[in-house]
Amino acid sequence: MKWARLRLAIATLLLVGWLGYLGFLVIFERNPIVVSRSQVMASTQFILADVTINPADGLPNKMVTVVNDLRPLGQSLEGKQVTVWNIKDARVAGTKDGFRSPGPYLLMLTKNSTDGFDLTPPPRAPGSDAGIRPKPWAYRWEAPGVKEQFDELVPK
Repeated sequence: MKWARLRLAIATLLLVGWLGYLGFLVIFERNPIVVSRSQVMASTQFILADVTINPADGLPNKMVTVVNDLRPLGQSLEGKQVTVWNIKDARVAGTKDGFRSPGPYLLMLTKNSTDGFDLTPPPRAPGSDAGIRPKPWAYRWEAPGVKEQFDELVPK
């Protein structure tokens, strides 16, 4: 009978410890930023860019200034202005105010058929509705964990 009570006490202690740890994560680790692996794999160009806001409509301007070309393909885009056609559709991870937070922003791009780029949206999930395309993500470079995750996903 003593062994059964001891095992019950140990199991109870482990359960309470596990629930306490999960509670700690809920309280202190809210809204972690996770860089989309599928978006990284579908992208061909990775840049850090300063994004400006159009004061008339409050949306980001299509022309962005490239601060750093992280993995250049051929000629580097660093210091140039490029057109990102679908930047107005982008969601900025970890923030509710979009591109109003100070940059630079990690933009994962794909060259389009015109003279600019598109933010690469995550690919559709298998079996999803073909008419709905997910919105692309942008990431504040200074946000916790973004640089480390990017370096892990896209080795130099």
